[in-house]
Amino acid sequence: MFRPAVCSSNFTDQDALLHFKSAIEVNPTNTIKGGNWTVEANFCEWISIVCSNRRQRVVALDLSYMGLQGRLSPYLGNLSFLVSLDLTNSFYGTIPIEIGRLRYLKELVLQSNQFEGNIPHNLAQCQNLKLMSLAMNKLTGGIPREFGAFPELQQLFLSFNDLGGQIPSFLGNISTLQVIGLVMNKLIGKHSSRHRRLAKAAGTLSCIGGNIPSEISKLVNLNAMSLQDNLLTGIVPQEIFNISSLQVLSLMENSLFGSLPSSRELRLPNLEQLFLGNNGFGGNIPQYFSNFLNLVLFDAGNNELNGPIPKSLGNLKNLRYFVVQSYQLTSETYNSELGFLSALSNCKSLQTLVLEENPLRGSIPESIKNFSSSLQILFAPNCQIRGHIPNQMGFLKSLTFLELSDNDLDGNIIPSSLAGLESLQRLYLDNNHLEGPIPNEICNLTSLGDLLLRQNRILGLIPNCIGNLSSLQKFLVSSNNMTLVISISLWSLQQLIFLNLSLNSFSGGLPLDMGKMIAIQNIDLYWNRLTDAILSSIRELQSRSALNLSRNSFQGCIPQSIGNLKGLDFLDLSYNELTGVIPESMEGLTYLQNLNLSFNKLSEEIPNGGPFGNFSALSFIGNEALYGNATF
Repeated sequence: MFRPAVCSSNFTDQDALLHFKSAIEVNPTNTIKGGNWTVEANFCEWISIVCSNRRQRVVALDLSYMGLQGRLSPYLGNLSFLVSLDLTNSFYGTIPIEIGRLRYLKELVLQSNQFEGNIPHNLAQCQNLKLMSLAMNKLTGGIPREFGAFPELQQLFLSFNDLGGQIPSFLGNISTLQVIGLVMNKLIGKHSSRHRRLAKAAGTLSCIGGNIPSEISKLVNLNAMSLQDNLLTGIVPQEIFNISSLQVLSLMENSLFGSLPSSRELRLPNLEQLFLGNNGFGGNIPQYFSNFLNLVLFDAGNNELNGPIPKSLGNLKNLRYFVVQSYQLTSETYNSELGFLSALSNCKSLQTLVLEENPLRGSIPESIKNFSSSLQILFAPNCQIRGHIPNQMGFLKSLTFLELSDNDLDGNIIPSSLAGLESLQRLYLDNNHLEGPIPNEICNLTSLGDLLLRQNRILGLIPNCIGNLSSLQKFLVSSNNMTLVISISLWSLQQLIFLNLSLNSFSGGLPLDMGKMIAIQNIDLYWNRLTDAILSSIRELQSRSALNLSRNSFQGCIPQSIGNLKGLDFLDLSYNELTGVIPESMEGLTYLQNLNLSFNKLSEEIPNGGPFGNFSALSFIGNEALYGNATF
């Protein structure tokens, strides 16, 4: 049974450290088990030990990120002069209550371990404690009431555990507190927001719940408060928005509701980051948000806010990140220019602007060019944006991501001025009313990785210069009115992974050098006017997983080389004019799950080896000369 040592000499420290060492079960770096932690060496010279100069007592023990595993020895409580303890590793079991005897301790870091059970209430006896981090463990229960008596605690991190209960009001008594971290979701990073919410609702996830106590507003030194990923409910106390020292406030992923406080007198002069997303907040975005003059990051996506986006937000000169997706937010006047965009263009540092799924019902103003020095991401799909893409978009030289899909844009598909966006990597203009040919200027966007133009009214052919886009990975132009032969340079794109030209009127055949597309995984040429034979060069496309050539006019035999496409799991060659036998080489396509060869002129016996035992007669219907074991 453990008995505290009574000796006050420095041998007490050595004995405590040796007991700590003996409890370690795994030491990947052999730093402790095989290092100089032996009685032959002065323990003050042991790795990761710092001693005081006068008394030669241990004042700091830092063994962080060494991969240590085992139980934590209660003899640590005998390191009576310890000031700093950092054991960020993989320890398990319970946190020894003996740590509460370390009266000089200022920093206690036990994060990223596997500790279970309740937080020891007697840690509150460490009255000099300034920093406590027990984050990323498996701790349960609530926050001990005794913690309200910490006289000097400045930073409290309890995130990513299985704590429950409510945020205790007594935290408001810790007047020195500067940082509160109570992010309580063990599923973070593994599941979607929807899955986390379902788990919470089903009671399979322990989280802190209840209301945010108004007593928190008494913390006049508070710099950061992170309460996301919990079950917090109710209305946010108005007093929270009067903590003048606050720099970071995160309330995301809770069940908070109601309107945000409306008083015009509220000010957070030092606020830099405000995260309100994935709650149930309603009402307007308050005008007083424009008083947060130091605001850099603002995320309030996926709530129930409505009304116009205030033009006064243009006063936030330091704003870099503005996210308000999935609201009922609007522009000021129906069917006019989006005035708030003109206002936000005064935010010369703005880098990310996310407006997704708001009924904005207006056009992009020419003042968009004022974002030229900063804007990198403009994400505004499904916003009922109307009118043309203005030529002034070409001034956004820093733009890397432009997403305007599912809107009501019309006019030319891509203004020639966009050729100047040399940094652009993602361009999404799907499902609009854009028309005309793809301009040759698109080929100047040499950094482009994704080009999505599906479901528009695009005419003509693919530019011959498309091969200049050597970084292109996705090229999707399905459901348009494109015609003529597919540009030969398209097949030279070695980085292309997804190609969809379906539901157009392309003609001609497949080229001999299509095998240059060494990265391609998915090719969809469904419902065009392609002819000639499926060439044997198809064997070069070995990384392909899906191939759809259906509803064309391909002729001749299915090439034996198709059996080289070992990764193929989807193959549709239906509604063509293919003849001859089904190649036996296809029996080697072990990953093939979906096969459609129907409505061709194939003949002789259906193979029965490999994946063919899994396909019904529906895969072969409409080939009158075929026979075999396939059944309905």
